[in-house]
Amino acid sequence: MNWLLQNFGPRWRFALRNPTYAASSLFREITLADERFLSSITGIPVTRIRSFLDEPIDTPEFAECLSSAQTFFHQSEIEGANLYAKKILAQYAAIRAFAPEIIVETGVASGVSTSYFLLALQKNGRGKLHSIELGDPRYLPPGKMAGWIVPDWLKAHWDLRIGDSRTLLPRILGELGSIDVFVHDSLHTYEHMLWEYRVAFPHLRPGGLLLSDDAAWNPAFLEFRTEVGAARACILRGVGFLQKNSS
Repeated sequence: MNWLLQNFGPRWRFALRNPTYAASSLFREITLADERFLSSITGIPVTRIRSFLDEPIDTPEFAECLSSAQTFFHQSEIEGANLYAKKILAQYAAIRAFAPEIIVETGVASGVSTSYFLLALQKNGRGKLHSIELGDPRYLPPGKMAGWIVPDWLKAHWDLRIGDSRTLLPRILGELGSIDVFVHDSLHTYEHMLWEYRVAFPHLRPGGLLLSDDAAWNPAFLEFRTEVGAARACILRGVGFLQKNSS
């Protein structure tokens, strides 16, 4: 459980300020609740799912990449994402366990989640990530390009396109036809989230996964779960996981 030791100070201070949330999180860790759900949608044993969580920090080159990014955020006095958050690791574990061939992702920004996805694909020995990023400098550190955190040694399996997802998402899905995983991490408004879900879902193969960051911000994810009658769907650590029914 090396991942739990990362950013220990900030984690501890957050727990002191949010005791109810911290207690709930601790209960989920003890009962392996997150891992059990991921096991149900991937068919991979819970113990194996759990083992995936330590892989990023136990991969020296990737750990160095995260450390460098964290140092940059700290020295620049910029508030960056929690690079070791369970919400990111849960997505990483899902990709490792599901072993997809084709992932489509909207929203890259600095490239934290994108880097994790690409590491998972590399360890799986298969798959490609197609990312769409608006490229708005307001959501990036000064002087940095979209996906700046992604190390060069992970870019071989990455197709990054800059532009509005309302234009690029239908185009890319049309090119690919069928996909295994769709990840929403762009504009988190009710209308835009539902639009992306509805555009991507018909291209998901039966049994494919739809992931949505910040799924608890509005009712879009839960409404879409009902709309498509998904038998398996859950919000874990703020991230929505939904599996397309097989039939």
